[in-house]
Formats: sequence, structure tokens, C-alpha cells
Amino acid sequence: MPSCFSLPPSAIALAVLAAAPGAHAAPAAARLCAAADVQVSAGAAGAWRGQATQEIRILNTGSEACALPGFPGLQLQPASEAPQTVGASEQAPQLASSRIELAPGEEAVVLLGTPGSCEAANKPARRVSRRLQLALAGGGIKALDGVHIDTLCGRATVLRFDRVQGEGAARAAAMKAAGALSQLTGSLSAPDEASRGGTLRYTVTLSNPTASPVSLAACPAYTQSLYADGKAVDSTQRLDCGAAGGQIPANASVSFEMQVQVPAALAAGDGKLSWKLDGGPGVGKIIGLH
Repeated sequence: MPSCFSLPPSAIALAVLAAAPGAHAAPAAARLCAAADVQVSAGAAGAWRGQATQEIRILNTGSEACALPGFPGLQLQPASEAPQTVGASEQAPQLASSRIELAPGEEAVVLLGTPGSCEAANKPARRVSRRLQLALAGGGIKALDGVHIDTLCGRATVLRFDRVQGEGAARAAAMKAAGALSQLTGSLSAPDEASRGGTLRYTVTLSNPTASPVSLAACPAYTQSLYADGKAVDSTQRLDCGAAGGQIPANASVSFEMQVQVPAALAAGDGKLSWKLDGGPGVGKIIGLH
């Protein structure tokens, strides 16, 4: 059967989490995580058990522990279709009520999947959602841009819901010492036009408006995307953190030179260039393709 998804060579490999699904007991008195307590970001895209997958990472950025009584309410928001509610897969219905406790700096991962192949994949059309809305049980809504979920071959479901093990203390220390990537702002400078079959070179500037430096020691990934006439080309790579000196100083900015190949198969006309830092800002611009 033809595949309905394609990963670039630079895509981050999907990590198999060590925790058993939903396995982390929480005190009954722990309060539920609200939107103000967490930061959400798009993790790795990949493949798992015949499904095209997208990680959604939920980080407790608050000062107190909170609990997720199951994965948050999830809704895909396609650009030209009605929103789609995402439920647990038939193989793992318990994930909707699997409770996970998150201490400050700890993280949970929701793994979304769609069928990896179907007859419709022979055609060039895709049904990719790039925006996801999360409703937190403790109250509030989080919107996440930069996901890549193709429902051409079937609906998206939640395949796994896990607490990330062994990262909480280190992540909490990094957040306390250097601030979070979510505090950064971004801007993009690119030509107004690009040639199909050529290379588009552009610049992304990340700015730190806070009074503390933001560390790039973990060297986060970024995803760049070109979208035109229903087709998209994505790639995920690591930021060139060494060139930035390993951090973005307080009240300072650092610029990164970027480039992306423009497929000749993309339709002429207006296209959208998008760039998203994992856990940080996303920026974009409309580009004329000729």
C-alpha cells in the first residue's frame, strides 16, 4: 500500500518512552492542570506501529504540582474543514482517564497517530492540520501551531499518553537558571518571491525580552514548512546553537541564516513560508512562487 506520509532525512526520530502508558500515581488532592500552568509544544513527527505520528509535549511551567486526569481535550483545526475531535484509539481507550501528576518542570507527551497508508495516498492531495487546540481539565484553552497531522487516510487518535521520566529535575533547573524558550519572540526576513526548483534563503531573528539569558544548551529543533495550493513540504532540524554562543542574552537578539529547497512541483502563486522553534515562537510570511 502506498504511504500517505513522508519524513525528511533531517526529521527527528520518534523516541519510545520508557514509562508504561499512564503509569504515574497522583495524590487525589492534587489540583488539575490549567492552561496557565502549562506550556505546550509540537514534538517529533515520525511513525509507530503503522501510524504516522506527531508528539504533543505538555510542560508544567508553574511553581506547584498539578495533575492531568487524562489527556487534554484535543481538537484538530484544519484550515478549510470543520474542527475534528481527537479521542483515544480503540486499542487504548484507558488513556482518556489515565491520570498523570506533573511536578514543576516535568513533562507529559501525547502521541497522536493517523493511518499510515491508504489508496487515496496515490493522489497528490493531502488533508494536513497544522493547528491543534487543547482544553485543560483545570480550565482554559491552549492553541498549538506547527503540528503536522495528515488525516487523508483516517481520523487522528491518541496512541499513547505518558509522563516523561528522568527529565524533571534537570528541566526545572534549566528553567530556573536561564528562562524558557517560550519567552522568546521571533521575526522572519525573506524575499517576496522565490523560484520553484531553487533555494530560498531567509533569516530568522530570535529576541529575548526578559532580564535573564535564555539558554540554548539543549539546542532545540525547529521546523520549516512551505505550503502552496494544498501541498506542503516540511523539514525538522537542529538550531545552530554554537553560532549563537549557546544562549540569547537578556534584552538581546540573535539572527540565524536559513535556507529551504523549493520543490518544482509546488504550484505557482502565493505560498506560505513557516518557521517554528520547538517550545518557542513561530513566524511566517506569504511568498510568491514562480
